Amino acid sequence: MIQIGVWDNIGNVLLGVRLPGQPEHVWHKRLTQDDPAALPAAPTFAELFAGYDIKLHELKTLAELESVIADLDYLVVHKERVPPEVLARGAKLRLIQHLGLDYRGVPVETARAMGVPVCATPLINYNTVAEHAWTMLLNHYKQMPAQRIQMEQRLYETRGWGATVPQIRIVEGDTLGLLGFGEIARPMARYAHAFQMKIIYWDRERFPDLEAEYHVEYVERDELFRQADVLSVHLPITPETQLSIGAREFALMKPTAYFINTARGKLVDQPALVAALQARRLGGAGLDVFYAEPLPADDPLHRLHEDPSANVTLTAHTGWQGPWTWVRDSLNIWLNVQHHLRGEPLAYIVG
Repeated sequence: MIQIGVWDNIGNVLLGVRLPGQPEHVWHKRLTQDDPAALPAAPTFAELFAGYDIKLHELKTLAELESVIADLDYLVVHKERVPPEVLARGAKLRLIQHLGLDYRGVPVETARAMGVPVCATPLINYNTVAEHAWTMLLNHYKQMPAQRIQMEQRLYETRGWGATVPQIRIVEGDTLGLLGFGEIARPMARYAHAFQMKIIYWDRERFPDLEAEYHVEYVERDELFRQADVLSVHLPITPETQLSIGAREFALMKPTAYFINTARGKLVDQPALVAALQARRLGGAGLDVFYAEPLPADDPLHRLHEDPSANVTLTAHTGWQGPWTWVRDSLNIWLNVQHHLRGEPLAYIVG
């Protein structure tokens, strides 16, 4: 028997290889609307491991991991922290597989000492969120809502044709501030470098080995707010980070700065953000997440969104959306486990 432990409280690891058999699942309908071929063409977990005697442990707590670690052949982790002393008790482990390139929760040095390879597969789901945040940035800099209004209302008949839309800016040379430097922030840095922006970041953990690779500079948290022309939030929601962005932070920002949040709405003191936007103490905001979701119909953010001069763009927590995202994320994990079972080369080895 092959024993596999999955420690994933979010659900990405197994969702994509179970959806084909769950037509009633809410994501099944949504993903087949994006691409009808995505789910019917994707193998299920049972199909992937047909012919193997697999015992799957779906773990939710560290205590549950501790209770089975000695029996596991494979450990699959997503956004959890495995203590080195717990991992060291996994004497049978053949492979540790992390979903996501930000594998800081895996004690790689301990795994290396045990002779156990560690692999980290990229999250397609996270790349789509980075694309969404970057779209909000360009949407603001090029004033696409105002450009649309100009064409819809034929305003060029009175304004004239050509460069007549105000507040259009050039991205090159401006500073992108990344609050958090995990797996969504990193592609954001790549995009910004391609557009010749200056990129600064703050995270509770510094990544000196990644700074040259991503062309980023580490700054203290307050400096991030002060220097950024665009500040994009990429923090996890924890008791420490909840409501950690409020009136104090918005007061540090440039009055022309653009605030993007595609992470979690409860990171932000939303009334403080609304007050800053209403008073035009910020240059605008692009928000995909909110303190309460769905966003109440009478929330003042709607009025800001409907006022082109406020430079506010709202989307309904759709940043992750794209065909195959869940399926590809799950398959990247389980195809790598298959490679190991067959004695084939592993993909995405780290450390």
